[in-house]
Amino acid sequence: MVKPAEGSSEACDLCGISAVRRLYTAADRLKNSDIEFWIGECSGCGVLRTLPAMAEGELAAFYPDDYWGVENEPTQQWINSSQADKLQFLNACKLSSGRVLDVGCGSGFFLRALDSARWDRFGVEISQGAAEAARQAIGGDRIFTGTLNESAYEKSAFDVVTLWSALEHTNQPRATLAEARRILKPGGSLIVQLPNADSYQLRLFEGRWFALDVPRHRYHFTPAKLESLLSGAGFSPYHRTFFSKAHNAHALRQSLKARLWPKRSTRTLFYLSLPLIKPVDLLMSALGRGATLTIAARAANRE
Repeated sequence: MVKPAEGSSEACDLCGISAVRRLYTAADRLKNSDIEFWIGECSGCGVLRTLPAMAEGELAAFYPDDYWGVENEPTQQWINSSQADKLQFLNACKLSSGRVLDVGCGSGFFLRALDSARWDRFGVEISQGAAEAARQAIGGDRIFTGTLNESAYEKSAFDVVTLWSALEHTNQPRATLAEARRILKPGGSLIVQLPNADSYQLRLFEGRWFALDVPRHRYHFTPAKLESLLSGAGFSPYHRTFFSKAHNAHALRQSLKARLWPKRSTRTLFYLSLPLIKPVDLLMSALGRGATLTIAARAANRE
């Protein structure tokens, strides 16, 4: 771990403070660059940020073409299986129908897994290739290519807005949530899923944690910080989980591999750890320290 050091950066989107406390160094797991990134704790609000600051145009170079899942068109069976966690979360929130917008929809796998007879499906996606794949599956007029704030949907247009692994990618999380609140009907639900910055995996691996995914992930939220942000944006959190079949064990496996595999002497230890990955993660998720945080929040009535 890098020794904490005081520094400054571009102002935090959440509190406007530039001062940060340096916590960890981190490298791009996709090896797009040799740039050394670091994770800093905002001196104002305490949220973790990826630094140095990068504009949207700069970040675009760090997303390979297959990052959004546009290659090798999968079967519907695979799509349904890959989205099972999300559908179970909807069921737990008693959300079974309505007009839904998936922000950062990628190739539209979540939307494709929804029953089109019960859900009126829309998506927003910045990747042109992924948006086109979603458009072909969902409908040409239902997928907007660009950011949520650029989409300019009508006020109170949706019953549900989802941000599955999306909020952490933006440099403007506060503006994103404000726009989500504007386009949600009063009483509508927002669902946010992202890596849990209070997880045992971050504490164990620090800057080598797979789910940090620098520099693509710009802000890293603990449950308390995310709920505070949601409350300030006009939402009332009502359900949350810390387990994801799709993400938790995978992040742990990849983090262990990055730490143990490079040295021949620790490769055996990596193989010995594999049977323990799922049981350990299930236990830590039950204790509220799981690697993936998913929160449902209800849009408050407007005054």
